[in-house]
Amino acid sequence: CSLFLTTYEMPRHLELVCAALEHQSVRDFEILFCDDGSGEETARVIRDFTARSGFKTQHVWQEPAGFRKCRILNQAARVAQGSTYIFLDGDCVPHRHFIRDHLELQESGRFLAGRRVELGRELSESLTPETIRNGYFDFPRPSLIRSALQGETDFLNRTVRIPSSRLRKLLGMEKIADLKGCNYSVPREALEAINGFDEQYEGYGREDTDVELRLTHLGLKIKSLKGVALQFHVWHPRREFTPANDQ
Repeated sequence: CSLFLTTYEMPRHLELVCAALEHQSVRDFEILFCDDGSGEETARVIRDFTARSGFKTQHVWQEPAGFRKCRILNQAARVAQGSTYIFLDGDCVPHRHFIRDHLELQESGRFLAGRRVELGRELSESLTPETIRNGYFDFPRPSLIRSALQGETDFLNRTVRIPSSRLRKLLGMEKIADLKGCNYSVPREALEAINGFDEQYEGYGREDTDVELRLTHLGLKIKSLKGVALQFHVWHPRREFTPANDQ
């Protein structure tokens, strides 16, 4: 598979994500760093990770000119080699079995959609690449639970991996409302059939909804990854949605 990892000027967050990729339970995938115009510090993080990890990587970069995620994703799709495309944002730390779950749960006629935990600021600032490589997110740690009980971290229920499809169904986790751009996967041929991403979307927001709608019109159905393919969003100030994209 090909992992599309989007980033822009968040080198510390990217270092944490890269540490989690080193900790993945499967390693047979390429990583496309989809860089929307970051500077040298991000390039250094990518170079160091590539040298250290041994993964096949490509740093796909474009000139900074505002939020142009769709354009950089299309650039990466032109050089990707995998038959399954997995999408991850550079501020979302994946669970150890993130890639494995996306691969093992592929199903004909489906695109897969997961969710994420929203980490609080204090917990986010305490994270280091070393703690993540050592398995901090493998299961809910006391500090993570404490952060949730204090009202800082949201969606504590999403910190527990539930690999049993029967149990997920029993818990009502087989239904999901929509696709989030930080955690989904599609067959390569499906993304090619809809001609990739719509580059008219510039500025933050709704480009993932557009992809979901076009995949649905293509005839694919959404498949829930609730309880698996876990990921943890590292805190940062929120961006505002672009009104034109909403429209």
